[in-house]
Amino acid sequence: MTAHRDLLPPEAIDQLPFTPAEYDARLAACRKAMREREIDYLVLNSPENIYYLSGFITRGYYVFQALVVTHSNEPILVVRRYEQVNVERLSYYRNSAIWQDTDVPAEVLARTLSDLGAAGKTVGVDANSVFFTVSAYETLRAALPEAKFINGSGVIGGRAIKSSQEIAYIRRAAEARNAGFKAAQEAARPGRTENDVAAAFHHGAISAGSEYMAGPPYVVSGPRTALPHGTWAGRRIEKGDLVQVEGSGNWRRYSASLMRTWSMGKPSDSIRRAADASEAALDAAIAAIKPGATNGDVDTACRGAVARAGLSHAFVHRTGYSVGVGICPGWGEGAIMDLKDGDSRVLKPGMVFHIVPVLFPDPNASVGVSALVLVTETGAEIISDYSRELECG
Repeated sequence: MTAHRDLLPPEAIDQLPFTPAEYDARLAACRKAMREREIDYLVLNSPENIYYLSGFITRGYYVFQALVVTHSNEPILVVRRYEQVNVERLSYYRNSAIWQDTDVPAEVLARTLSDLGAAGKTVGVDANSVFFTVSAYETLRAALPEAKFINGSGVIGGRAIKSSQEIAYIRRAAEARNAGFKAAQEAARPGRTENDVAAAFHHGAISAGSEYMAGPPYVVSGPRTALPHGTWAGRRIEKGDLVQVEGSGNWRRYSASLMRTWSMGKPSDSIRRAADASEAALDAAIAAIKPGATNGDVDTACRGAVARAGLSHAFVHRTGYSVGVGICPGWGEGAIMDLKDGDSRVLKPGMVFHIVPVLFPDPNASVGVSALVLVTETGAEIISDYSRELECG
């Protein structure tokens, strides 16, 4: 392990994205929320939550990992032996419980909790995380039969409000994202392929400083634009096609996402109508954003603009979602906060949303324009907007 560590360049060692004071404040807020929910021990499995509290990051999160938070001890990372050097070099907290490839990882977590005195106590688990499996939960319950397990998801709700440093990272990610969109737009021409557009986006964004994205860009053309979350598939772009790209830049694991649709030549009347409606809905949503407004208020404003265009049937999803820490497979923080019908949660300064009023006007097309929006003290600010031009090529 020492030889492995020696291979790391000095500038890559001990580079935490936030100050000790910010990590201490985040832990204090977490413990406060634990007390309010009467949680004695909190087990976090989501890589976003682990990164937010500790700075620990690895692309190896596809195997079991956890962060155990108590009211008095320093948090403990439960990680694979192969990842131990990342705890030592990339995490604010250096305490770790290590599992070997021959171990059952959840059993190591159970022993860690037992050693901390969790028997007979209340343990909050990351029940809404896709990284906390049913088998891991069953293993914990079997190993700690006297403990009371409850859903601890949402304890890290403070992620919704970004600090000035987090906002700076999002702005930096948006600069790289815009470079990717510029390159993708230039590549979106009849005769080129969706792969060309995707390659251009990656090259542009990464060359401008983006780290690996929290998800691949969605790149579709022609009738494939009707495929939600479609990725490039080698289709050759033809004159008259729509080309749609949704993608994100990333800086220090903070994402900045955007969607644009381009027409290869003059669009049809129905596509122009849908594009105008999407843009009007976007502007209406942004105008509704201010501290004290609710998520539902923003959604209502967005849907109202679509309805006035006679396209309510074409708007089939939420208005937007929180954006911040982004780790594959997605750049959104919808589990933290999203903009949807009837949601009474209140907007506060420092929240950041991707507003995406994409419309599906017919079975073979979708049209959408989006914006990344910061809630300010007085209203809203678009973070690094990009041209909304529809016709090109």
